[in-house]
Amino acid sequence: MKPTRTAIQLWITLVLALGLVIAPGAQPAATQLLHLGPIAVANGVASVSGTVASNAGNNTVTVNGQPVGVDASGVFQASVPLNGASTVTVGLKEAGSTEQNTFEIPLTDVLLGQGGVIPAGALDSLEQAGLSLLTPVTGAPGQPLTVGGSVLDRTQLSSLSVNGKDVLGALTSDGTFSVQVPGTTKVVTVKATDVNGNSQTKVIAVNATTVSAANAVGLRITKVRYYKQAALRTHRLRMIVTVRDRRGLLVRGAKITVRPAKAGRLVRKPKTSKSGRNGQATFVLRLRAAAFGKRLVVVTLARTPRATVSRKTAVLVPRRKHR
Repeated sequence: MKPTRTAIQLWITLVLALGLVIAPGAQPAATQLLHLGPIAVANGVASVSGTVASNAGNNTVTVNGQPVGVDASGVFQASVPLNGASTVTVGLKEAGSTEQNTFEIPLTDVLLGQGGVIPAGALDSLEQAGLSLLTPVTGAPGQPLTVGGSVLDRTQLSSLSVNGKDVLGALTSDGTFSVQVPGTTKVVTVKATDVNGNSQTKVIAVNATTVSAANAVGLRITKVRYYKQAALRTHRLRMIVTVRDRRGLLVRGAKITVRPAKAGRLVRKPKTSKSGRNGQATFVLRLRAAAFGKRLVVVTLARTPRATVSRKTAVLVPRRKHR
C-alpha cells in the first residue's frame, strides 16, 4: 500500500523536528546574510553588487569603508576605488543590533577569473560551512565569558577563531565548540575563513548584566517587593519579582507565576508574566476582605527552559479602620 501525500508530509515534518531536538543547545544555521554577484576589478576600481537578507531597510552596507545604498528588496551595487587594497571588504550591520558582520574577498589569482572578474557566489563556501553562534553567556563581574556555537561542514573552512583563539581544531564530533574569554571582554570577535581565503568576521558586543531565559545558568528569585501604600483605598497590592541566574545576571524572558498560599485571600490568581530586560515582573494582587489585617503568604514560581524555582514570601496587609 502506497503512503498518501499527507502521510509523507507528516513524516518529513517529524524528521525535521527530531533533527532540532538532537542538538538542543544549538541554533539552526542562519539565513545567508549576504549573497554577492560577480565582482569586476579594473583600473583600480571594484564593481560590486549583491543582496542582503531580510529587513533590508534596516541594514547599513559598506564596501571598502564606503557607504552603499540598499533598495527595499535588499539589492545594492557600487563601484569603489581600491586605493591599493588587496581585498574587497563588505560590511553589514542591522540598525539596533549589537552585531557587526564583515566579509573579505581577497583579490588573488585563485579567485580572479579571466578578465578580472570574481564569479558570483564567492561566499557560498562560508554559507555551506553553516557557522551558527549562541548568544554569548556572560559570567558574574570578573568571571570568564563563555562563547559557543556550531559548524555544519568543517571541511569548508581553513580556520575558525574566537578573539584570536583557534576553535576549528577543537570542534566536537557534532561540530559544536565552546571557549572561554576573560570576563573583562567588551566584544567577541568570531572569524571564519573558507578554503579559498574568503572570510566572515562577526563582532558582537557583550551584555554584561543580563541574559535570556534560554541561556540562563540556573535560576534564582532574588527579590520580592510589595507596595501597599494604597492597599486600603484600592484593595490592591503591587508586587515586583526579580530573577537572576546562578552567576548573578538578570534573566529576561523567564515565566513567572504567583498564587496565595491560602485560598480566599485574593479575588483571582494573577496571570503569568515574563521578566523584562531588567529581570523583573510586576503583578497586581486584588485583595479580598479576608486579607486585610492578616499576613498574606504568596508562592512565586519562576521558570526557564532548563530550570524551575519557587519562593514563599509574606506581607502584612494593613487593617481596615472601623468607623
